[in-house]
Amino acid sequence: MYEFYEEPRRLNKKKVIIFSVICVAILLGIILLIARKISTPKNNPENPVVQENNTVIFSSKDNSVSVELSKNLDLTKYDSDYLLDLRSKDDLNIFIAKKDKVANRELMDIVKADHVAFLQNFEGYSNPSDIKELSVNNNLAYTYSFHYLDTNLSEAFYLQVVWLEVNESYYVFDIEFPLNELNFYTNLVTSLLASFQVK
Repeated sequence: MYEFYEEPRRLNKKKVIIFSVICVAILLGIILLIARKISTPKNNPENPVVQENNTVIFSSKDNSVSVELSKNLDLTKYDSDYLLDLRSKDDLNIFIAKKDKVANRELMDIVKADHVAFLQNFEGYSNPSDIKELSVNNNLAYTYSFHYLDTNLSEAFYLQVVWLEVNESYYVFDIEFPLNELNFYTNLVTSLLASFQVK
């Protein structure tokens, strides 16, 4: 006669401990992911977003453009007539404006006229550069620069202007900072243009 009775299997303590540790690790991983997602700031145009790589994204009021710049620049966004107005305590100023494209007129002609008009606004300017052509994210751009004396601060400044053509618009960048900080801000314009996004 056959017996169908089997001895009950005993749980191996080592396997139970390993299984418990794996379950706890998975549960902790899920909790950490949820907590990280909740604590990640959203890209609000009024509040810049600090990235993990020490950069900050600044967006215009209408959220149509954004730039990503180093947190070390210590820039603050201001409310003004510019599309984007960024300033630091160290007198670094970045102004971005948007203008409608002019039909039947080359961008180079517009930049030449702007170059002449801009220089006339400054009595004490020096070292005006030639107008140079750039390619910014496969878009045509022109730039020029000069130095000027700020009589209010009794300090020399470097000013660079960039005209960028994107679709049916021009974006005009005015970047200025104290001339004695020229070495510190060497790559600023390149970083600014490379990170510029039209949404």
